[in-house]
Amino acid sequence: MPTAALITLGCKVNQYDTQAMQEVMLRNGYTIVAEHDPADLCIINTCTVTNTADQKARQVIRRAIRRNPDTEVLVTGCYAESDRDAIAAIPGVSLVFGNREKADLQKYLDIVHESWKEKDCSPLLQIDPVHHDAVREHANFSMSVSEAGKHTRALIKVQDGCSAFCTYCIIPYVRGRMTSRPLSDIVREAKQIAANGYKEIVITGVHLGAYGLDNGRQQTIADILEHIHPINGIERIRFSSIEAMNFPPDLVDRMAALPKCMPHFHLPLQAGSNKILRQMRRRYTTEQFSRLVEKLRASFPDVGVTTDVMVGFPGETDADFEDSLRFVEATGFSQLHVFRYSPRRGTPAADYPDHVPPHVSADRSKATIRLGKRLEIEFRKQMLGKTMNVLVEESCEGPAGHLAGFTDNYLRVLLDVPDSAVNRILPVKLVALEGEFIRAEAANGFHPETD
Repeated sequence: MPTAALITLGCKVNQYDTQAMQEVMLRNGYTIVAEHDPADLCIINTCTVTNTADQKARQVIRRAIRRNPDTEVLVTGCYAESDRDAIAAIPGVSLVFGNREKADLQKYLDIVHESWKEKDCSPLLQIDPVHHDAVREHANFSMSVSEAGKHTRALIKVQDGCSAFCTYCIIPYVRGRMTSRPLSDIVREAKQIAANGYKEIVITGVHLGAYGLDNGRQQTIADILEHIHPINGIERIRFSSIEAMNFPPDLVDRMAALPKCMPHFHLPLQAGSNKILRQMRRRYTTEQFSRLVEKLRASFPDVGVTTDVMVGFPGETDADFEDSLRFVEATGFSQLHVFRYSPRRGTPAADYPDHVPPHVSADRSKATIRLGKRLEIEFRKQMLGKTMNVLVEESCEGPAGHLAGFTDNYLRVLLDVPDSAVNRILPVKLVALEGEFIRAEAANGFHPETD
């Protein structure tokens, strides 16, 4: 029986795609092994959101080849779209294919299998990398996920691609135009995931708020929530990330009427300066962003609002940066992901004047990270003493190796409960900060014979 390893870099959309490809591998008789184990075939699903992501992808590819020189290495994902030739030039890479060619994985496996037959299972496939002049215009949703891996949560990709064309972002060029997945397909997959015992669904996509725009807004992301909500077995629904731009105006009110929808929103801000937002082509102002956050807080008690912040965008002055810091602090995010601007070839911002010197960008990043850590601690302290629900996971974390899970508002907690609590939703009392976690106690104790 052939073996395969799958390595994922980047976002939750890539994680979903890898899970879908894994199910294709399983149907073809492969045994899935860990990435460091010997394997007949290795698929690496790459990211290209920054120059650092490109560099990491190359390192991972080369490391996989060094570790198992006889493995057929197939490379896909966003970096495979943006620079196929660079990947194909790495000795030991067998095949390069793009994001929207992932649906053609069966064809590529057939080529691999035929090559093995012809060469009597000798190592290293030699096929020319696949080349296309452009990314396919529309996503192909023929692959789906039912098993979702060994987790308590499952991802469902409901759309792919992006038509926003923010000036710094390469994603529309490597993921293609925004394409919405049919609602009937989404519901079918959610039912299958529920049947396999998963309690939580994370709705993911490149630009979730734009779902339905390609179909004239006949349906929006709110319709997805209302169709998934009644499915038996699904007890939690949350978004991976949703942009303030194209945020459906009725989404908050419709979510508030659905108790399975979790009070956590990752709203990428990118900049707290209106001047920089305009130059980024973000299509909202800080005032509009604030009004959205205020509405979320009015509708969802103890809501967690996390965000992305980019520093060092071309033309960002000291005054612009100070504006961003003040806005971030005033908004009171529960967590920040901080990125330094990285020029991407082929995007408008790469040709902008007044690029910020690296040492200035580094200092701004450190200052923003410090602010983010302070806001995170403040938010977690506000939650101490509260009773919240936690979906217990299989992972053992923290200094004592306790089971971990997330609260409704996406705080990571540690629980001293037996393994029988895994994949159960327990009410817990948040009692103390413990590093990056919150230590919690089962609110009413935990009795496996009765719970």
